Amino acid sequence: MNHFCSNWSVYVLLTWLPSYFNTFEELSIASAGFFSALPWVLLFIVSNLAATLADQLIKNGMGVGTVRKLMQSIGLGGAAIFLLIASQVDQAGIGLLALCSAVGLLGFTWSGFAPNHLEIAPRYADVLSGVTNTAGTLPGIIGVALTGLIVDLTGSFAAVFQLAAFINVCGVVIWILWIKSKIIVP
Repeated sequence: MNHFCSNWSVYVLLTWLPSYFNTFEELSIASAGFFSALPWVLLFIVSNLAATLADQLIKNGMGVGTVRKLMQSIGLGGAAIFLLIASQVDQAGIGLLALCSAVGLLGFTWSGFAPNHLEIAPRYADVLSGVTNTAGTLPGIIGVALTGLIVDLTGSFAAVFQLAAFINVCGVVIWILWIKSKIIVP
């Protein structure tokens, strides 16, 4: 479920940002392409910094489960806040800043849910990863198609960003309530 929630915003934004910047922020195709690439550069940087931070927190004695909850909460919760901000802006620069922040913060989720497969079932982590990757790919089908429908029906991306924020918050709640970081299946 968390892989699904984490990937919802990633797939929707990866697919639709060029259209958002070109159509709704009225940027040229070249500018829309440039604006659309910046959030992904930030995602790369933040995901690497978040991994280092998570490792350091564990090394300094913080519980693994606490670190996983923290990383997932920062990633999904922080992204939700900036997606809600993005849903209300009408200037390309502010939209870019909000969406860069949302996508960048999603980099924290990779230090939340991704290593958890190894922690709960080390011998079967490959199988778990395959299952969660399948669930994590569904937003690429459902989310992308639903985004097109929502934009066609509403004429804006506000509801798209709000839906993504809602899914992110659901992911945080589910993760905090049910995460395990101890071996379940040896």
